[in-house]
Amino acid sequence: MIEPIYSSEEHKQIIETYITMCTEFVKDVSTKSKYNNFLDVLDTVLEYHNNYGKGVRENNFYDWIMIIPINLSVATNGYFAGLETKRNATTIRAYKTILSEIVFDVVDKIDALEQVND
Repeated sequence: MIEPIYSSEEHKQIIETYITMCTEFVKDVSTKSKYNNFLDVLDTVLEYHNNYGKGVRENNFYDWIMIIPINLSVATNGYFAGLETKRNATTIRAYKTILSEIVFDVVDKIDALEQVND
């Protein structure tokens, strides 16, 4: 996994917790090859975040720190939609509900962050 650029230790903690939650849920319902495909998508999101973050001093701080939560939420929900079957529907729907609640919490925490370039 690509190492994301963080604005602060608090930002790092928020994002790492969210990434871990998403990847653990995905891993739980995936084959090894599909999980690795998901990790490739995650790397794409992280690479975009890091490249966008290079211009963080250009008044786009909030846009930059929201890239991972927004894109990872969409990627994870899309992955779950493609993976859902009658057999695993209950588990996947539970994970989707939990992740939806968590992403709102992540956004609230990120809203409270101030721009600090550690």
